[in-house]
Amino acid sequence: MTTLSLSMLAELPRRSNALSGGRRRQSGVALLAMLTLLTLFGLYLFVGQLSAMQPRLAREQEAATALAEARAALIGDAISWPSIYDAGYLRMPDLGSRSGVITEGEASTTFPGDGKDLSVLGKFPWNTLHSTVLRDAQGGCLWYAVSGRFKKDAFKTDQLNWDTLGQIDIVDGSNNVIASNVAAVLVAPGRALDGQSRVLADAVYSECGGNYDARNYLDSFVSADAIGGQVNYFSGSTNNRVAPNTSNKRFVMANTDHYNDRFAFISGDDLFNPIMRRSDFAQAIGNLLDTPVFQTYLKSIDVAGNKGTDNIECSAAAVPNRDFCDNWKEMLFLTQISPPSAITINGVTSPFPCSRVLIFAGRKSVGQSRSDALEKADKRNYLEGLNVSSFAVPNATATAFSGSAVGFSAASPATDLVRCLP
Repeated sequence: MTTLSLSMLAELPRRSNALSGGRRRQSGVALLAMLTLLTLFGLYLFVGQLSAMQPRLAREQEAATALAEARAALIGDAISWPSIYDAGYLRMPDLGSRSGVITEGEASTTFPGDGKDLSVLGKFPWNTLHSTVLRDAQGGCLWYAVSGRFKKDAFKTDQLNWDTLGQIDIVDGSNNVIASNVAAVLVAPGRALDGQSRVLADAVYSECGGNYDARNYLDSFVSADAIGGQVNYFSGSTNNRVAPNTSNKRFVMANTDHYNDRFAFISGDDLFNPIMRRSDFAQAIGNLLDTPVFQTYLKSIDVAGNKGTDNIECSAAAVPNRDFCDNWKEMLFLTQISPPSAITINGVTSPFPCSRVLIFAGRKSVGQSRSDALEKADKRNYLEGLNVSSFAVPNATATAFSGSAVGFSAASPATDLVRCLP
């Protein structure tokens, strides 16, 4: 029988502790190795996902760039028509045919019948605008909707000027308005959702592919899935491309199972900010206000209506340009000075007696709104300074006016232009 000495008994705990410590060290090393492996595996998955995402992100960036280029092309085209009387009108979309001939990338010319003020949806007219073929993230062509009041059509709107409101609103997934009354919207459709079909409709459509039914590209395809009942096309018309002339159309910008369209839009200010800097714009206003024949005509009509201009006929031979007169007539104010006498403009006395005063109201300033008939009938939404108190119909209440007796200046577009008619 082996007898344990006291020294051996004392050594047992130390050996036990050493063995236990070794096992703990081994467990720690194993745990560290396991964590390292898990980290490396997670990094592998992350890098793999990142690599898979990079082409998609690149395509998304290309689509965003395409939207920006298309927007710039449309604005540049609209503001640079050779004649100032055409400036501001946006091209019609590409509807897949032109004058009855199947085409691709060509802006449509008009509709059969009177399509005045009807908004239209189609593809971006890249060929007409001499741009490259601009594509969405899937390689299809961009889509484009233009408000009826801004479209260049045989049946133009009654008045196109810096107060004209577009007929398209952009809302988010909660139906909150992001932008209102825009002149046009460009759309980069996402991947096909739900029942959308993008099969080739005709071999002529070789660049863009697919077809011209907006419902197959813009969301949502199923009306039951629509946010707030809003779909990004004009449902019910041929190829879902023409809006009814009732109220503003809402386009939904959201990222859900049923919406993945991306947008860029054009406002009225995007068009008229550069247009008013054209030298021929100031010249056209001067021609309207200062042509002697037109001034004589203004002294022959009855001063009537909220602005005194109800009896101005833009078709009259005295009008320098009928289209410009039609578009900008709502800026004109006419009042009588009875009996004829000198007036002051910014304190400077006119060199001769005035029988009437003609005012061209400048661009609306802070606090002014001209969005509906009631606001347009209120002179305070057009005139500033002494003009608000002095202007009245048919006779002015005072002879002191304010503004500019010379030409329009884009540096101060809200300034009223005042003319003394002898």
